[in-house]
Amino acid sequence: MLNKKANRDFDRLMFYVERINELNGASACALFVIQKDRIVAEYYSGAHSFEKSARHIQADSQFNVASVRKSYLGLATAWALHLGKIASLDDPILNYLQVSDGEKAACTGITIRNLLTHTHGLYEQDGQLARSFAPGTDWHYNNAGIGLLQSLVSSALQYPYFHLLREQIFEPLGWKETGYRSIASDQLVPVIRDKQAHVRIRPTTDGSQGNLFVSARELAYWGYLHLKSGSINGKQIVPESVIRTAVSVQAPLQLPAGLPRNGCLWFVKDGESSQCPIGSEIPRHSYEIVGLYGPLLLVVPELELVVVRMSNQEKGNYAENERGYNDYLQEFGNLAAACARQAEQPDRR
Repeated sequence: MLNKKANRDFDRLMFYVERINELNGASACALFVIQKDRIVAEYYSGAHSFEKSARHIQADSQFNVASVRKSYLGLATAWALHLGKIASLDDPILNYLQVSDGEKAACTGITIRNLLTHTHGLYEQDGQLARSFAPGTDWHYNNAGIGLLQSLVSSALQYPYFHLLREQIFEPLGWKETGYRSIASDQLVPVIRDKQAHVRIRPTTDGSQGNLFVSARELAYWGYLHLKSGSINGKQIVPESVIRTAVSVQAPLQLPAGLPRNGCLWFVKDGESSQCPIGSEIPRHSYEIVGLYGPLLLVVPELELVVVRMSNQEKGNYAENERGYNDYLQEFGNLAAACARQAEQPDRR
């Protein structure tokens, strides 16, 4: 059971979030931090849009988490492996998928591991999949392999992968602020594009589209579930081996040094890489997932720390001049770790 504990050490992290949010032109942001089994920071700032009548951000406000949804797909993949629905992460994807004759050559030799770790080399060209490098020899972050992985896992399970998570995790834990939304509601935070608010809902709720909405607190609970190896309040909600597979490095062994390492779509700290959003002050074996519109979830096992940042700007994570958005993501994580370490110090009064 998580208990709240007032902690001012994270105020400067929220100030940072609000400053970047203002520079980025978003209307809303939130910060939720769990450390050593306590909720140590919970902040909500702004409104669902720039309209005067817009709802203020609250605990039940649900943000479109964009690519953060990949961590849910990653866990479902690890679970399908645990259930024996997938024999091995090194299985060729064509063992599980039917693709067009035109795309078969591009997909040949690609494994499930490649899809999970952005080492597949696929990209879209004129509506068709093509390949830019041999599987496992390079790393490139794009969404070309995500649709394939969604189809593969759902086909292996014989039902939409997200249903597994809903039935085994969300419903037993009473989570009601996590879901693929097909109907607009007051709780959904629109994405801001050129000062205009757009609610990115889709007609499907099977996990195949980018319409996953999550509150800051339930995204933090999602991270906490991983931190606790799937066990909550003495009950093993997710098999420990599933969590371990999801957040351990799964990158091919031949992947060159200096490229990011992924678990089951999570970024995992395993050395330094300029293309990895995890900062240099973050301990090894930490893991993070980031979404285009600003959502971010960082888990630092060594510090028993879970940090969630939320935002709602279409252009996503802030970048300026020569500094790319990864610089700011790394800066955020480093500051979060510094706040957590400061919070662990004896009373300084």
